[in-house]
Amino acid sequence: MAEHHGTTRRPLIGVTAGTAAMMQGAWAGHEAVTVTEHYVRALREAGARAVILAPQDPWSDDEVAELDGIVLTGGTDLDPALSGAAPRATDFPAQPERDAFELDLYRAARRRGVPVLGICRGLQLIVTAEGGDLHRHLPVDLPEHPHAFAEVTAVDVEIDAASDTGLALGTGARVAAYHHQGVRTCPPSLRVVARHASGLAMAVEAASGSPVIGVQWHPELSETRAATAAQAGAGADAAARQQRAGVIAAFVFGARTERSRRVGRGASARAATAPQGS
Repeated sequence: MAEHHGTTRRPLIGVTAGTAAMMQGAWAGHEAVTVTEHYVRALREAGARAVILAPQDPWSDDEVAELDGIVLTGGTDLDPALSGAAPRATDFPAQPERDAFELDLYRAARRRGVPVLGICRGLQLIVTAEGGDLHRHLPVDLPEHPHAFAEVTAVDVEIDAASDTGLALGTGARVAAYHHQGVRTCPPSLRVVARHASGLAMAVEAASGSPVIGVQWHPELSETRAATAAQAGAGADAAARQQRAGVIAAFVFGARTERSRRVGRGASARAATAPQGS
């Protein structure tokens, strides 16, 4: 893990969390904020600091802009009502409060130019927010796709070389998948940059605007310690080392770069509006 000295500011990455009832002990039955530690560790190893974001009242645009990036994490199914659909027996229990909170976060991030990484459910939320829709149960909707909902399953994906995901992983990768839903229709605001041989979209990126990456797998399970190379060097050398370091490391590197741009734009705007001396 990279060391941090003095007042060096690590990128602040918001990490969304769900809620679940405690199972044992004095607090059994009480609601707890839940997110697996894998996300936090992966971000730390990429040189970032994780800020856990539990469902609550919406963050303002200015509050979201204090973050350098947002990771929309995995979890249960989205509420089908978001797409105007009725529940199915194969749906996992939804968390409408979490859905609403994360949709607000995502839209604020898009407005303020804050990079977003969606992982599994997070990709599905991005696609839904942008107007796409989902396969609700892949074993029925797309039987050719590996059944990856009972346990974490190794899945091979083909990746567009001309994409941020391709820069991070190359043109092909074996990834850790754990899902039973996936992208059915990708909206024009996003582009598919990785697929499985079954045809299922496995990664999307924003077609324009601030950086958005969504992956239908769990890089936090397979990419820890892959970010070491991203910590060495500076400038062009750091960018070169960033390649093939993994999706999370690439996201943190991009968030750091995007923050520099946003800070630079803000400084230029303040200078342009500052009173001129006589």
